[in-house]
Amino acid sequence: MHMARPSPVADRRGDILAATCAVVSERGFRDLRVADVARVAGCSSGTVHYYFASKDELLREAFRFQYEASVHRRESYVDPDDDPVTKLRKLADGYLPSSETTIESWLVWMELWVSALRDDTMSHINDVYYGEWRQAVLSAATEARERGLLDVDDPLAFADMYVSMMDGLAIQVLIGAEHMTIERMRETCWAFVDSFVPAS
Repeated sequence: MHMARPSPVADRRGDILAATCAVVSERGFRDLRVADVARVAGCSSGTVHYYFASKDELLREAFRFQYEASVHRRESYVDPDDDPVTKLRKLADGYLPSSETTIESWLVWMELWVSALRDDTMSHINDVYYGEWRQAVLSAATEARERGLLDVDDPLAFADMYVSMMDGLAIQVLIGAEHMTIERMRETCWAFVDSFVPAS
């Protein structure tokens, strides 16, 4: 049986999107230039334009690429057999800005949020991908409530508080706030979840 060989087109497209994310995380959304993306991707600007008709399309697809990569990472550290409380703790651990990969991911998301302030298309992208991320937390919280593992009256409110807390703490870590470290962020997220665990 022969395995399907990776498509060179798909590989080149992925290389360009990965390069775009790297440039966005380093230079920001507004200062991104196609020439910089091409340099990082090891191709010409013409090649970038061959795959992406405009800079806006390139950026939209880069955000999609970044989100799909984060989902793939999530699937690698959250076991389907984990109980929902363990899943909630692992979600916090997996989203800590503690590695080159997760830091880049956070920086790209921060650029998306800034651009979404003035761009309805980017705002819609945020609604879709951020909504899917929030749904992952909501699903775990709902299951935990149904199984009596968390004393949560409103799983949606819990999910909103949890994801917004992670966002705020991560931003403080990334900007180097003196009072917030990776360790403190992790402890705070776990303490939040644990505060809803019924006393045994």
